[in-house]
Amino acid sequence: MRSINILLFIVLVSCKPIQYIQSSDVSLPELGTLGIYTSYLLGNDYQPKTITNLSEPVRLQWEEIKIQKREIFIKKDSLNLPQKDSTLISFEILDKVGLLKQVNADKDLMKYLRKNEKYKLVSQITVHFPETILQLVQSSDEIYLTQSKAKTLSLSLLKNNKIFNQIEFTDGKIVKFKTSEFCWGLDKRRELEIFDLVPEGTECSGETYKSVKKVEKKNEFKF
Repeated sequence: MRSINILLFIVLVSCKPIQYIQSSDVSLPELGTLGIYTSYLLGNDYQPKTITNLSEPVRLQWEEIKIQKREIFIKKDSLNLPQKDSTLISFEILDKVGLLKQVNADKDLMKYLRKNEKYKLVSQITVHFPETILQLVQSSDEIYLTQSKAKTLSLSLLKNNKIFNQIEFTDGKIVKFKTSEFCWGLDKRRELEIFDLVPEGTECSGETYKSVKKVEKKNEFKF
């Protein structure tokens, strides 16, 4: 009888759905961060590795996102949404050509990216800022992603073509992010180059591929 009860207990436990609780203290990657980002049924695996080195500012596209109380209730599984009516800011890389030009020029970074096809770039983030910083962002004409010191990217706020303020991502709380994947191809000298950034899960176009090995094999075949 005892063995039957034990067996019944094991069956009941095994039938109980697995639950995964994600900590609200998880820090999400910043805009311009390179790494491996994978989502699973029971959670996420975020492995930021490095950032893009910028010698020139990269223009961003930004927009306000209004969050209402009822939306927060519906989206209670979201990591860091503030618990009141709020305005979030979404930043997305607009000047992809300017960004890729700098990535391709960084020979050490290119060698690093060629090693693993899983590397992705954080190309869009949504941030919750304190009211004072939010007002600064709202008063901007243009916003650029800039590098003020080693391994640190910031946001430069422009008005009338002049920088009037600079803010850090740590000034707010990143609540959401999206990644883009690299499309590799061969330049005129038949050397590897990144030609495009596409949203995760989107196919590359033309003679470009997400797989470096595939580009190299095609190059070998032509020779």
